[in-house]
Amino acid sequence: MPVSIPRSPLDLDAEWLSDVLSRHGGHGSVQVKEFSVSSCTKWNVADTAFVKAEFADPTIELPTELFLKIRQDPDPLSNLFPGEQVFYAAAPVSGLPLAACLASLVNPSSGATCVLLEDLSATHVATPWPMPPTLSRCHLAVRSLATLHAHWAQSATADLNSRERVLGQHVCELLPGFLEKLGDRLSADRAALLVQVCERIPALKADRYKSGRPVTRIHGDAHFWNVLYPRDGENGSAILIDWEDWRVDFPGLDLSLMIAMHWYPQRRALHEVNLLKSYLQAYNAGASSLVSWEELWHDYRLGHMCNVVVPIFLHSTDNTHASWWSHLERWFLAFEDLDCRKLLG
Repeated sequence: MPVSIPRSPLDLDAEWLSDVLSRHGGHGSVQVKEFSVSSCTKWNVADTAFVKAEFADPTIELPTELFLKIRQDPDPLSNLFPGEQVFYAAAPVSGLPLAACLASLVNPSSGATCVLLEDLSATHVATPWPMPPTLSRCHLAVRSLATLHAHWAQSATADLNSRERVLGQHVCELLPGFLEKLGDRLSADRAALLVQVCERIPALKADRYKSGRPVTRIHGDAHFWNVLYPRDGENGSAILIDWEDWRVDFPGLDLSLMIAMHWYPQRRALHEVNLLKSYLQAYNAGASSLVSWEELWHDYRLGHMCNVVVPIFLHSTDNTHASWWSHLERWFLAFEDLDCRKLLG
């Protein structure tokens, strides 16, 4: 019998928590004696909270401070984006820069999902949006991203093209309304470029898949604020969190979203190349097949061009949020700086 998923973190009880921890993780029978819930927050599509538990058996090897994330509404594109609960269900218990997952649940009838992770607040800290993290933390973030990309590197499969055709059609359906809303806030040249790029993305990605270079599990929303940084300076790894949009694709999509989509030209001019070199070194240290600088640079530029869909998607889900407009402007700026027009053919 599947475990039920509470409507919100405030609906937790000790019996439910005991049942979930007993069923998952191989710890045997777990009895939660007492627990408390704090910092309940609605974060995008999910309800999150921190849970502190006390176990009847104090010797049990489980963290007592947990992070709970509940999503009641299924992703309308769940056939293309498997979801965070699937990601954590298949992630290694240790050895990667990820939070340890203690339970990953899905209600097959409603589509509601839940993940229960180790709370890393004692050892790690987030950077408040929109201030970028320090440069040393940025290097930690790209190295952790590279480690994950190298771990899950694989050959491209034919079903990636099918997925891209579906996504491409979805973007083309959103684009007219996006352009109409912008109106004269967007020049005719820029509007034409958006149309051209969106039409070309499926073919460009198909060529990338046919190249023989690896694809991997990408984060899908790999910005610097979806990373937890070690409190103790550089002693420790940065931890990638919020895996709602993961999928298999080429790694340049993550790397370019982390840097090109979120940084303005002056900061990119100072630090972009060194961060890419830091990523490349970490990737090749863990990969079975080495990637050259030229291959990484091409993927980074192609990834940035394909990430034009990000502000379009953001606008379609919440057009009152300021981030999509800034993303769009930075996309245009980096498109020119990276000479992405040459990739259009």
